Amino acid sequence: MTMQNLWDDTIAASSVTPLALRAYTSRLIGGNKDMVLYGGGNTSLKTADTLYVKGTGADLGAVREEHFTALDLVQLRSLLNDAGMHDAELMNRVDACKLSPRSAKPSIETLLHAALPFAYVEHAHADAVLAVANVANCEERCAGVFGDLAPVVPYRHSGAALARACKEVFETRATTRTIGLILAFHGVVAFGNSARESYENLLRLVNLAEDWLQMRGAWALPETDEFASGTDRAESLRQAASSIAGFPLSLCRVSTQQTLAYARRPDIAEISQQGPPTPQHAIYTKRLPLIDGDIDVFARHYRSYLQDTLGSKLHDIDAAPRIALDPSFGLCAFGVNAHYAAVAAEIYLHDIAIISRASAHGNYRSASAKNIAQAELEYGGYEQRVRAKHSD
Repeated sequence: MTMQNLWDDTIAASSVTPLALRAYTSRLIGGNKDMVLYGGGNTSLKTADTLYVKGTGADLGAVREEHFTALDLVQLRSLLNDAGMHDAELMNRVDACKLSPRSAKPSIETLLHAALPFAYVEHAHADAVLAVANVANCEERCAGVFGDLAPVVPYRHSGAALARACKEVFETRATTRTIGLILAFHGVVAFGNSARESYENLLRLVNLAEDWLQMRGAWALPETDEFASGTDRAESLRQAASSIAGFPLSLCRVSTQQTLAYARRPDIAEISQQGPPTPQHAIYTKRLPLIDGDIDVFARHYRSYLQDTLGSKLHDIDAAPRIALDPSFGLCAFGVNAHYAAVAAEIYLHDIAIISRASAHGNYRSASAKNIAQAELEYGGYEQRVRAKHSD
C-alpha cells in the first residue's frame, strides 16, 4: 500500500508562520505509526541564523509550535566543524546553544539537522525503508532502490557521530537529485526548502521502498489459519520473567494470524536472533526475543552479552526478556506496567513486519551487539524511573 500524501492546502494556508507549517507537516509524519518509532522521529526548520528542532519528549504526532526548541545555528555549525572536539563534548555543548535556557531539551539529532543545508529536515524510522536496507548487502540494495536520491550513511550512534557521518556523506556523495539519506540500521532523512517539498520528499523515498518490496513479492506478511492457545503458558513466562527482573512485569499478548505465523517460521531461530531493526527498539524490547521458553538460559546468555559489550556498566539493565515468541500464542510482551508492555508489543509488531520483508529479499541483519547494548544503556532506565514514581 503506497504511503498516502496527506497535505491539505486549506490547513497549510492557515499555518500563518513557517514554524506553524513545520509543526503541521511534522504531525502528518508522526501520525503514521509505520513512519516513526514510539515517541520518536524529529523534524526541524531553519530561519536566518536559527534552528528550530523538536524538543525531546514531544510526540511528533501531536507537536505544536511551542514544542520546538530554538537554537543558535551558527554556534551549532561551528561546534560540528571543530574537528578537535570529541563527540561527547559536542553533545554537552549543544544545550548551551539554546536561545532560551528554559526551553525543552533539543532532540538528540539536533546536530544532524544543523549539518544539512536545507530549511526543512525530516528524520523518520519508516518500516519500509528499514525492510529494504536491513540486509547483509545494504549498500548494494539501497543503491538499486534509491540511487543518488538518498545515499547510504553507515551506522553511527545517535548524536554527534551520526551528524558528522551525515555531513560527510552529503558533502561527498550528494547530487542535484539528492532528496535524503538512508541511515543504515536507523531510518531515513529527507529535506527540502519548503515544508511541502521536504514532506513529499520523505514520502517519495518511503514509497520507493514500498513499491520495490511489492514488486519483489516481499510486502505481504505470512499468515496462518490456525488458532492460538497458550494463555497459561504466557502467564507462566510472565511470572518467570518477573523473577529474573526482580520486580513484577505486566503482560501484553498478541495472538494474530501474523504473529502465530511468525512464531512458527522454520527459520525463527535464525531471523529473530539477529537483533532489532534499529538499536533504539531494544530500549523497549531488549536485543533478542525469547523463542524456546527457557528463561533461565535466556537470562544467562543475556548477562554474557551485556558483560561482553558493556563490561561493568550493567546496573540499569536486567536480563529478563521483554518479548517472547511461541507457536502456541504467537507474541507476548512484558513491561514495567501495562502501558509499556503494550509499547513493547507494538514495537515488536513493527519488527516482525520489517524482519519478514527483509528476509523475503535478502539476509536480514541488524546493527552490532555492541551498538545495540550501547543504546540499551544510554537510552534505557525509564523502567526504574516509572517504578520510583509509582512508589512515591
